[in-house]
Amino acid sequence: MVPTIRPALPECLQRPPRYALAKLLNRIFSTARADGELDFLEGRVLCVVFSDSSIQFNLTLEDEGLVVTRASGHWNLRISGRLYDFMLLAARSVDADTLFFQRRLKIEGNTELGLSLKNFLDAQDLSGLPYAGLLNTALLKAIGLHDWLLATHRPPQQ
Repeated sequence: MVPTIRPALPECLQRPPRYALAKLLNRIFSTARADGELDFLEGRVLCVVFSDSSIQFNLTLEDEGLVVTRASGHWNLRISGRLYDFMLLAARSVDADTLFFQRRLKIEGNTELGLSLKNFLDAQDLSGLPYAGLLNTALLKAIGLHDWLLATHRPPQQ
């Protein structure tokens, strides 16, 4: 029987986006990493799950920086939610507490780690990053498009 590469294909397709995400996060948080602000992630695993898709990954801090790997059953903190809700969070249109209390973001595991992550992200000012305005505009337009599509393509109520 000839071996097949089919089971390995999805993993091969996921590696480039995970690698690119790690590079991006390391660039965005390079100063914070150098200042030790990300040390709370060292030796711990954060699992991010987009519940409305098959996208999920683990994030940890190692000697070389932030590392994004395939999601596994081993994590210290898992945050799950719809892609739309993560976009709202990234655009700072809605705060994490609101999404959590509305049960749109689910957090499991080490609550101390979750609080450290929330405090770290709340303290970040990303407006000085190259292309920050462009990224924020793109996020807001994607959110607006989602809202418009939802409003105009909703099935009639009976």
